[in-house]
Amino acid sequence: MAIKEEKIDVDSIVEGLLSDLPTNTETQVELPSGGIAKIKPITFEEERQMVALSNKGEDPSTLLIEKCVTGLDLNKILLIDKIYLLFKLRELSFGSIYKFHMSCPSCKEQQTISIDINDMPVEALADSSDKVEVALPMCKKKVVLKRASVAEERIISDTSKMLENLWRFILKFDEYTDPMIIQKVLSKLPAGDVNTMISEIMCEGFGISTEVVARCSACGTDSKMELPLDKNFFSVS
Repeated sequence: MAIKEEKIDVDSIVEGLLSDLPTNTETQVELPSGGIAKIKPITFEEERQMVALSNKGEDPSTLLIEKCVTGLDLNKILLIDKIYLLFKLRELSFGSIYKFHMSCPSCKEQQTISIDINDMPVEALADSSDKVEVALPMCKKKVVLKRASVAEERIISDTSKMLENLWRFILKFDEYTDPMIIQKVLSKLPAGDVNTMISEIMCEGFGISTEVVARCSACGTDSKMELPLDKNFFSVS
């Protein structure tokens, strides 16, 4: 007599194994620009996809936000919001303590630095607009600038690209909006005015502060540095 094989309901088994997980894993966060988003912890599958992209030399951060963040249009959020979301995703998925290694610039001793993401200061923008009017200190003219969003990230990924595409972020120079006039006057502006515009476009001084002070345990030297967002950032410290 043949023994009838029982059909295994894999989905039901998996659901049962994960039954003790919280039913609502989403967390609501307020962005530095004033918007609201919901984030969920990174899953193993999403971590696997991130590693695959990193191994190809690609930045996995945008994919991560697409998978783990809801309630906003990714391309429209400011770059300072994206960076903030990456830190909050790291905190939610792996805990708030982030450890990384550095070499002391004074004595070259290798150090393990521990940072609590909850202790990192966040400066919110006074308004949620993607535009800002600025008075340039040297030429004494006012400009209307577009703040950098995720949609423009690729065209300002380094200093050279930022300078090449700066004119795209100048919506109005004094009374003029013609791109030809803006590009021509931009080429003749003093560096001080250019730096003022870049600072406003990038919302410098706002968002989560990624600058940390690390003290060497060997020689006692304090060093300022940018918190590294490398491939180890999204892993258990």
